[in-house]
Amino acid sequence: MATNPVTSIVGKSPQHIAAEHDPAITLSLVIPTYNEAGNIATLVRSLHQQLSDAQISHELIVVDDNSPDGTSDVVTQLTTEIPTLRLIHRNDENGLATAVICGWHHAHGALLGVIDGDGQHPPDTLPKLVASLSDPTNPADIAVASRHLPGGGVPTWSASRRLLSQGAQTLGSLLLPGTVGQVTDPMSGYFVVKRQAIAGCDLQPVGYKILLEVLARGDIHQVVETPYYFLERETGSSKVKATHYLDYLRHLLRLRVQPLRSQALGRYLMVSLMALLLDGAIFFWLFDTLGWNLTRSALIAGEAGILFTIALLDLWTFAGRPARTSLDRYRRLIGVQLAHGILLIGRLALINFLITWTNLGPLTVFFSLLIGTAPLGHLLGSRLSWRPTRN
Repeated sequence: MATNPVTSIVGKSPQHIAAEHDPAITLSLVIPTYNEAGNIATLVRSLHQQLSDAQISHELIVVDDNSPDGTSDVVTQLTTEIPTLRLIHRNDENGLATAVICGWHHAHGALLGVIDGDGQHPPDTLPKLVASLSDPTNPADIAVASRHLPGGGVPTWSASRRLLSQGAQTLGSLLLPGTVGQVTDPMSGYFVVKRQAIAGCDLQPVGYKILLEVLARGDIHQVVETPYYFLERETGSSKVKATHYLDYLRHLLRLRVQPLRSQALGRYLMVSLMALLLDGAIFFWLFDTLGWNLTRSALIAGEAGILFTIALLDLWTFAGRPARTSLDRYRRLIGVQLAHGILLIGRLALINFLITWTNLGPLTVFFSLLIGTAPLGHLLGSRLSWRPTRN
């Protein structure tokens, strides 16, 4: 651990997270602050007490964004009282998410955590999060404190804020089902993650929400959640603004669009194209060459395309996400089969309708609908089946 408990950063703060850690430190907890002079001392003392009582070796890292209310001065004085406390003072940067990554860059623990500095996250939940990741029978990569599980809640929130939070969660599940769909509280700012799950990752957070970035870009396969009650702020005013929800939306859209530039997308599109060509070739052979009826030809060709898709997505496109168990492999098979199968049935019904009620030829109808519906089937199949699993 660094001998100097206070670090001052001028200019852009470092964001890289190394894989190396100090085996003597289990948890490095980052507390990002701005104008929290009235809350930080109580919070730090409580966190230190909770972790010490639970015999969890730790360091507490306050990252302050040059608060004008003297937050840094309060923390500096506390470092003489609490030996595990450190302060990072950022002079030229602000933003909760980047402050968290800056703190993790300077951290030494095997586990990296974050908690708000306003005292609204209960410190007694922290040992539970750490314990869930320290359990050898639980292979989770991240432990998230959730307000939306039984046993948790936000009793002091207004109806409008509850509605905004629920709307943000629903929107996230629609845009990023494989990321946001893993957690009940994607806007949580209270969690602990294993260092190796995010070490070396190119984290590019937007605004005030870091969990989305960790789930989307980290090597996260399994999630465990712990309920908690959101507490009333004792001093100061809430920093939540309407613009934070806009930042959340911007972050969602960026995470949704950026994977389109990845190598996985190229493989995914290639598999989709090959499956489409195989489907069309088999249909043409059965229907036009062998003279089978249209429905049976389309059904067999469609199923061949589905099985081809499953095999190549599993063995090639998403080879970095191998099935952990036989059950997981069957889950993937069923997920893709359902997504494609439902579309296949709908496509068959529409083919027969168009041939009966229009002057279009069978081949024209089949290939038009095949090209029009295949991309949706591939998208649903991959999102439902090749996503990290959750405990």
